[in-house]
Amino acid sequence: MVSLGHPPDGVGSASANQRHIADPRTLTLMFIVVNVLLTSNGSSEFALAINALISIGLVLLTSPKIWLSWAVFILFWLSCLYLLPLVWESSVSAFLVFIAFWMFRFSGIFGIAVVAFQAADISRIGAALTQMRAPTFVYVPIMVVVRFFPMALQEFTAIVEAMKLRNLIPRTSTLLFHPLRTAEYLIIPFLASAARIADNLSAAVIMKGLGAQKQRSTTWPTHFGLGDALIIFILIVLLSWRIWEAV
Repeated sequence: MVSLGHPPDGVGSASANQRHIADPRTLTLMFIVVNVLLTSNGSSEFALAINALISIGLVLLTSPKIWLSWAVFILFWLSCLYLLPLVWESSVSAFLVFIAFWMFRFSGIFGIAVVAFQAADISRIGAALTQMRAPTFVYVPIMVVVRFFPMALQEFTAIVEAMKLRNLIPRTSTLLFHPLRTAEYLIIPFLASAARIADNLSAAVIMKGLGAQKQRSTTWPTHFGLGDALIIFILIVLLSWRIWEAV
């Protein structure tokens, strides 16, 4: 049975007993501020500095496969942004530079989302909402969403591995070049798994008594720690840099 108060084994972030990097509210603030800064009219050097900080977070919090894939992706667009105009001057290269300019920034937005998700503890998200006295119509959707996607990703990965084990999907390229086979072997089983996850989450909501009129309490108190102070300091530095550029 899935619980909204404690993450299932192997799903989502580590438990609060294992690590507490930052308060979920600080991570939410970090995600919002970085998104605003990357989509603002800042210099390329400013965006490069933000992506460098995001790279450090990805290296510390994710597996080598994830941060290496992100690094290759961002280096590709970075080379298109700076090197392509030097070797090829045409309207096509100018268009690619324009695309690279925004893809370089959007990759940072994706990267900071991964960092925030990996640093967050799902149990502490619920604790923070409880301490903020969030109403039920706010608490329940947020907790269901943060529970659903990690479990859905785990189910999808398990389906892909099962198909590869049975040699039904010998290569990843099969997913792209055979869409009907992909729908048959992956999408349909995944939809069935998603429905089962939704049923389990609904049962967990009932067991937690979230529809009760009494005020909720929590055994996972959140507090402002060293990780929060470091994130706030970095955000202040980035905001000061951006304001200095705008002046």
